Amino acid sequence: MASANPASHPLPTLLQLPGQIYAGARQLPAAEASAADLGLPVDLDRAAIEPGASPAAPSKKRPPQVSLADLAAPDLARFSVPLPQADTLSERHYQERWLGRLQTADKVIHWFNPETVLVKFLNAQHVATLRVGAGEELLAAQAVAKRSDVTFAELDLFQKRAAFPDDPLMASQWHHQILGSVRAWALNTGQGYIRLAMVDTPFQMNHPDLAPHVATGWDVDQNSAVTNSSGIAHSTLGAGLAAAVINNGLGVAGMGNCTIVPININGSISDMYAAVIWAADHGIRVVNISWTGGDSGTLNVAGAYLATTARGILVMAGGNPGVPVYTTNQPDIYCISMTDAADNMGSLAGVQVDFAAPGAQVYSTTTAGGYGFASGTSYAAPVFAGVVAVLLSINPTLTPDEVMSILKTTAYQPNGWPAGWNPYYGWGRIDFAAAAAAAEATRPQISSLVWSNAQARVTADYRSGAVYSLWRSPELNGVWLPVTNASVTGNGGSLTLTDPNPPGTNGFYRIQIALP
Repeated sequence: MASANPASHPLPTLLQLPGQIYAGARQLPAAEASAADLGLPVDLDRAAIEPGASPAAPSKKRPPQVSLADLAAPDLARFSVPLPQADTLSERHYQERWLGRLQTADKVIHWFNPETVLVKFLNAQHVATLRVGAGEELLAAQAVAKRSDVTFAELDLFQKRAAFPDDPLMASQWHHQILGSVRAWALNTGQGYIRLAMVDTPFQMNHPDLAPHVATGWDVDQNSAVTNSSGIAHSTLGAGLAAAVINNGLGVAGMGNCTIVPININGSISDMYAAVIWAADHGIRVVNISWTGGDSGTLNVAGAYLATTARGILVMAGGNPGVPVYTTNQPDIYCISMTDAADNMGSLAGVQVDFAAPGAQVYSTTTAGGYGFASGTSYAAPVFAGVVAVLLSINPTLTPDEVMSILKTTAYQPNGWPAGWNPYYGWGRIDFAAAAAAAEATRPQISSLVWSNAQARVTADYRSGAVYSLWRSPELNGVWLPVTNASVTGNGGSLTLTDPNPPGTNGFYRIQIALP
């Protein structure tokens, strides 16, 4: 679990999640939001479209509009549409820049998707969307949150990328030395069958240091594939930190040689939710969202779906100084704080922090095929996500809870902090080398190799939920081929694979495990 003390966190309601945003808040008239209001990077210039009616997004359904009086109806759920199937109009409103405004008690303005309330009905698998009248969103959310058949309700707030780019000052990736990456790579440099989704405006997909690892992505607004993108700096830096190609004689090294998948969003919670659900439904094991929003109940539902559907893990930025204080630690979202080369924490402390990772003045890929430095929890998160992808490469049968247990027990608490959780480093700054060694220790070990009756019998530890296969080679560093006609027998905690026709009396065997 991601929570420092999960038992202390009740089911959230509107006034609890995130409390400091909604408590004492009032709704202001909708207004036109500037790029600065939305925290858009300078290299993201999406042309606005003409206002007016538009057809629903492909294969998606708009909910019918309900009045405030309708919100008391016993069958309110029938007026909602689950987010994976819903067109919330967030893309159109984002393009038009005409958005709702919420003013907090301390006069901070938050922008939200108009006419939309996100609601989690009890016993429903997904968060759903209700369409309400313009100007009534806050009242509607408060009314829905009080219903006995509702777990929580919230506005569809637009979030911001959690980074503050800076000019290049040095020419080395210091974080690999801090994390012990070379020692981790001696065990495994990452595998392409472990996929990591970068949820953002897509990165530069043809960057020479990324292209070999890039797979076709998805645009949740257009319901269409993403096959190419010139990218923006924010996502391209993150993609390189997670999975720039290792040992290719070019540029920088990511945390692992895993596959990276771009998923395009516009920044609304509903978009992020749809992105995580798409990733889960397509078997993606790690999802990185380098934005605010890590305390969202809606996104926590998506994180739980990812964990149960794909045995996956949702990683988010822990927040930079200046953003509203988080008041909730969501158990299925892992928020990462940022450290520098001296292990000083330089981001937002709070209950949301689960782990710390390097993110200050880190060097990575950027647009136009280049490289550069940047700082932010936006970059600590993909470093963490890349480490998770390598741990899953070492042993793909690890569950999310097992991965987190490995990271907790191997993490380092800097600056004299005792073992355990604190609001600065969470469970600690990750130690890649130690975590990789711990993951390696979970792999099934061959306990015996017996030659009998012209057959080779290989016995190993058995781990439930894995598919075992037997491989052989005449030399340790030779060509390994699968034994396709091997027989398998089990005996409690062990498994024996028998090669009925070994090519000779000398050779090597190994056992490979994978998820079904």
